[in-house]
Amino acid sequence: MDTEYTNFNVNAYLKERCPGNEFTQVDSRIHTQWGLRCVHDFYQKFHKEWDNSKASLLEFGAGPYIHTLISAAPYVGQIYHTDYLEECRKAVLLWKNKDPGAHDWSPYFQFVVNKLEGQGGNDVVAERQELLRSKLKDSLFLDMKSENPLPVNPGPFDIIYSGFCIESIASSLEEYKIIMKRIFNLLKPNGYLLMLANQGCTWYTVNDVKYPTYPVTIGEILITLQELGFTLHYVESIKKKYESGVTYYNDKQYYSCYIAQKNI
Repeated sequence: MDTEYTNFNVNAYLKERCPGNEFTQVDSRIHTQWGLRCVHDFYQKFHKEWDNSKASLLEFGAGPYIHTLISAAPYVGQIYHTDYLEECRKAVLLWKNKDPGAHDWSPYFQFVVNKLEGQGGNDVVAERQELLRSKLKDSLFLDMKSENPLPVNPGPFDIIYSGFCIESIASSLEEYKIIMKRIFNLLKPNGYLLMLANQGCTWYTVNDVKYPTYPVTIGEILITLQELGFTLHYVESIKKKYESGVTYYNDKQYYSCYIAQKNI
């Protein structure tokens, strides 16, 4: 992995990207809600395709995030978070272990459980937090640029989720396809890939530090999925929209969601 990520400020990233007020502001970052809805819809539509008590989920290169796991908790038996950076993995384990210094994900649980799922009450939200803590088995080291990206590998996995990750690490289409192949190899036969992606993004910032990304296109993603042997079940694309003054990414880009299944 590139050494530029060794100075990645996890606390600044969480404070900047996940302040918890995305759901109270009128002109909020709608992409956060859109992404959570995509994950919610996936589990609602496909959870009957696997054994909910035994299925394993790999969160592929998830940074310090856990909010995309909220919808998954009732429908899988075990969850493995992964990231390259130790500080990101520590942030996740702080939350799992109820450390007082952990990031507060409560607004995200409320949004998913109360709004998306239509379940009322703080008790239900608290129950989901405890359920996710019990299903989240570990946060493991992941190096997407290595031939053995997951040295401690509890897979293969029934489901892999990757959110805005691969294009942030790949420097070319060739490298993008190599990383996608590694994801394919980590899935069980008939396993599912749920992927959110940035299209056309060339950089993003954290605490005013700029990081490069590969500007993958929807066509390149679709061709890559087909070449690897995935069956595409769903694709959706939306134009990004930010509140005034937000410049986390270059603005000529779209978000896209893909649901694909590994062919036997």
